[in-house]
Amino acid sequence: MKKRKVGIGFNYRNCDAFARYLHEQSLRGQHFKEFRLGLVFEIGEPDDIYYAVEVFPKGSEMDTRPEKSTEEYAEYCEAAGWRLIDSRRKFCVFRRTKEDAVPIVEPKERFANIRKAEWLLWLNRAVPFFLLTFLYGAQLLTGNFGKLIFSNAMLHILLFMMLFFIEYLLDGIFLLYWSVTRGRMLRAGYVPIYGGGKHRAFIAALPFILFLVSAAFLALSRDGSFLPYVLPSAAATVFVLLTVLWIAYRRPSRSDNLTFQILAGLGFTFLACFGTIVIVLSIGIDSRDEARFKNAEDFPLIQEDYRQMDGEITWTLGEYMESILGSAGHFFVTYSIEESGEPHASGESSSDNLWYTIYQSPHPWILDKLWEEEIPESAGHPEDRSKAWDALSAVSRTLENGVCIEMVRYPDRLFVINSEGRLNDRQIRIIREKLMHET
Repeated sequence: MKKRKVGIGFNYRNCDAFARYLHEQSLRGQHFKEFRLGLVFEIGEPDDIYYAVEVFPKGSEMDTRPEKSTEEYAEYCEAAGWRLIDSRRKFCVFRRTKEDAVPIVEPKERFANIRKAEWLLWLNRAVPFFLLTFLYGAQLLTGNFGKLIFSNAMLHILLFMMLFFIEYLLDGIFLLYWSVTRGRMLRAGYVPIYGGGKHRAFIAALPFILFLVSAAFLALSRDGSFLPYVLPSAAATVFVLLTVLWIAYRRPSRSDNLTFQILAGLGFTFLACFGTIVIVLSIGIDSRDEARFKNAEDFPLIQEDYRQMDGEITWTLGEYMESILGSAGHFFVTYSIEESGEPHASGESSSDNLWYTIYQSPHPWILDKLWEEEIPESAGHPEDRSKAWDALSAVSRTLENGVCIEMVRYPDRLFVINSEGRLNDRQIRIIREKLMHET
């Protein structure tokens, strides 16, 4: 006998719409047979078959086929004129076998079953996601703000997390409205109809598809530098998709399904952790930028640009991060300086360090946040040097170890300069012109 598969689904609160859909298909000669990778129909002669779809409170989201408790429930229903065709999760699909069959469940009990199933499903999906979104979002309020805001990879993740957060939040608000209104109808003596529309299976996966497509676009637009972020995400998503399809086709028992999902969860966690490590290691650092700041001569600023240096550069570090919201460059330069006038007289040397960060962004709120984070928590009051730097605001602090910290704010950039010794006005003018020109 020919069969037809339909990739649609229904919410628990749409169980009457589900039954009506099955009835309409039977009038077309397509009779529901089972759940397997969607709804499976047998093609035959048109028939006026009356279906009932109930939410079984003892069922589980892990059920892919009738369990023992479901079969016992089905025996009770069959005696009352309803034969169980198939079940999945908490859905039980019945076919009426007696014309005088009474409803399987009383209206109040039916509403309680549907409401409980809907809220448990929403909580299981939304609460973990809310916690994860909160943890990621909290990073923007900590010292990691400068790293996250200038990484397209992390901004991409945060954007979709916020979209999912809004989706679950709106779904929860609608579910609350639905619960209140249906409860009032029952108390007023009306029997609610649990109607609504069906949804295609791919709709549920659409946000994740958009996530991967947009990530792939970013990867291609950045000449492959974004691939270390995309590939682990794509691998984890494909792994989960294959696992879901395999479970939907094989229909294991509840216990076996739980085992498979635990193993799949461990596999996904491994891929996700691996991807996270790759992202953290490569976050915001473009291979072109590594080459750009490989030599000290390529740095925007070194000590000898603004004062006489007798030693030589012995160590440098340059990192550059850029996103759609701006950029951040971190630089460290160390000079080795001989203590004695004769280089080999004593063999002892000291070092002179310069480390600075250049933030650039057209968004003032980003620079304001960075300004707050970068102000050192040291004693004393900062010295106002806005006039010397010809800036919107500039402050200077000298720490106990002699390191002088200059924070300089312009409309579209922020400099944080740590030097060994206080900068004079001439040095400030040189540094300002150098950094404004180089960046």
